[in-house]
Amino acid sequence: MKVGVIGLGLIGGSMALDLQQRDFAKKIVGTDNNPDHIDIAKKAGIIQEEGSLAEIAQTCDLIILATPVDVAPGILLELLSQVNEETVILDVGSTKEHICRAVAKHPRRSQFVACHPIAGTENTGPGAAQKKLFDHKVSIICNSNDSDASAVKKAEALFAALKMESVHMEAREHDRHIAYVSHLSHITSFALGLTVLNIEKDEKSIFNLAGSGFASTVRLAKSSPDMWAPIFSQNASHVSAALGAYIEQLMLFKETIDEGLMTETYDMISTANQISRILDGIELKNRQKSFVKSEFNSGEVKIAPISDWVSNLQRPLVISGPCSAETEEQVMQTCQQLAATGKVDVLRAGIWKPRTRPNNFEGVGTIGLEWLKKAKEATGLMTAVEVANKQHVEEALKHGVDILWIGARTTVNPFSVQEIADALQDVDVPVLIKNPINADLELWLGAIERISGAGITKLGAIHRGFAKYGETKYRNAPQWQLPIELKRRLPDLPMICDPSHICGNRELIAEVSQQAMDLNYTGLIIESHINPDKALSDAKQQVVPERLAQIINELVLRDGYSGKVITDDTLQALREQVDQYDSEILTIISQRMQVVESIGQYKKENNLTILQTSRWNDILNHSFAKGEKLGLSKDFIEKYLKAVHQESINHQSAVMNQLKN
Repeated sequence: MKVGVIGLGLIGGSMALDLQQRDFAKKIVGTDNNPDHIDIAKKAGIIQEEGSLAEIAQTCDLIILATPVDVAPGILLELLSQVNEETVILDVGSTKEHICRAVAKHPRRSQFVACHPIAGTENTGPGAAQKKLFDHKVSIICNSNDSDASAVKKAEALFAALKMESVHMEAREHDRHIAYVSHLSHITSFALGLTVLNIEKDEKSIFNLAGSGFASTVRLAKSSPDMWAPIFSQNASHVSAALGAYIEQLMLFKETIDEGLMTETYDMISTANQISRILDGIELKNRQKSFVKSEFNSGEVKIAPISDWVSNLQRPLVISGPCSAETEEQVMQTCQQLAATGKVDVLRAGIWKPRTRPNNFEGVGTIGLEWLKKAKEATGLMTAVEVANKQHVEEALKHGVDILWIGARTTVNPFSVQEIADALQDVDVPVLIKNPINADLELWLGAIERISGAGITKLGAIHRGFAKYGETKYRNAPQWQLPIELKRRLPDLPMICDPSHICGNRELIAEVSQQAMDLNYTGLIIESHINPDKALSDAKQQVVPERLAQIINELVLRDGYSGKVITDDTLQALREQVDQYDSEILTIISQRMQVVESIGQYKKENNLTILQTSRWNDILNHSFAKGEKLGLSKDFIEKYLKAVHQESINHQSAVMNQLKN
């Protein structure tokens, strides 16, 4: 097979070396926009001969496009217009959605396979090329349904020759995952490098003090800006989301350090230590294969009606009890007082409160299940506990616990969720899944999907808020749009609000509970204690049973929970007005994008960059001022403008990468 390589850097050069040595390619023809790279590649035996784009297109059986992502779409379009009918082109860039969109309407789209072999170093150029770079790594093939089956097989054969495992996924999901596992690490390294350079002007001091930890962390900061600046631009929305989640974690570290909360800092570090399971390659194959299913299909999750597992259900479903089971007397008195209110459906108590360090309250353990069992017998109410591993599941079920829930720290770890799912095989028990600590809807969905995969149909979600960024009145910011989106994707999923953890203080619980009811939540899980101020955990967010009853009694329950609302003429007329405004807004945005494309054409013809920072800042400042006068929040204006701005960049990028007529 004759293989063409366009872009003779680390990736293209390394692929060429192994494809020759392993007899996949009889001859490799290459080209690069840097003549020096071509000379080096020839001398190093990376390519046998140089060829122009036209020559490579017309003579090669398979073409590897290994250029920076900003120029790849234009070259790809040019190649597709010239290749023979049997020639296959694959690219190896680390962003996929942009290039797939750029060639979506090309008549020879089926001859292109969008790929991303996940391997590399911080070094660049043909001199960095090395044999066996890809051995035992993973290559992602995106949107394979848009490629001819024979083309996909040829790409898979190439990666097999490189000793890589091929997995398939959608381009958008690829870009989102890669933003976290690759792009974010590079930005972090760049930022660390800039931080140290700005603070430590004396390079000699850096050299003398820097250890191997600093060197390994900042290593990626040596990566080429020609390669990475376009990647960040093309994957801006996903990179921004990853950065947001990362900044939240940084702020949590800053908060615990500023307040001298060494135990919490220790716990965060210990939790982060679990990343070693990934770095050590444990379950790597299963983890990568799970990417194939990451384009979530709500039809795969079967959800039984909540009436199947809660008899005589009245809205709201109320789950209540102490944050932690502390003593038998405390559990029994709290549960009996809650039952006496007539407002509680399910009793809860924290049994396991794991802490990394030994001198903190870690929960009473299994003995607490005995107390909860006695409370169940005394009150006739169902019981629920949090489980974080297989042993917890087994102990809870052995003691007759009716409902299990998975906590926020567990939801964030797919390994732990899968362990729980495995323990639930052939078990008929309701399971509630709390949202992960960070605002990541896909993690939440993934946990639900894993539990569903164990055959559990009695499923529900608990919204307990997300790690906050900046100062808010909440312990964990509600970010209502995320549970709303989860409910949109899984309409039958019962949604339960946890105002105790959202608020972090008892004064706000009533307010958040009402908000949850206004948003059609199924129920509430509220922590209650006979003497909250002396509780061994989360004292500020627990209420006495009498206050719990008062909160429930004062809730206003509005029509529409069933999803069927009888609309009168007034409401219908107002909705029609909203629909009309929405239609007009979309039309105006479409017209705006047509103007944006004209701007992109002008910038292309005059060799101007797409992003004009000063112009963007002017737009933001002007819009903030106008939005305030119009009664629109700054937060909304900023989110709206960022979305429109990114769409504008996408349209201009498409214009920039079009071939000249």
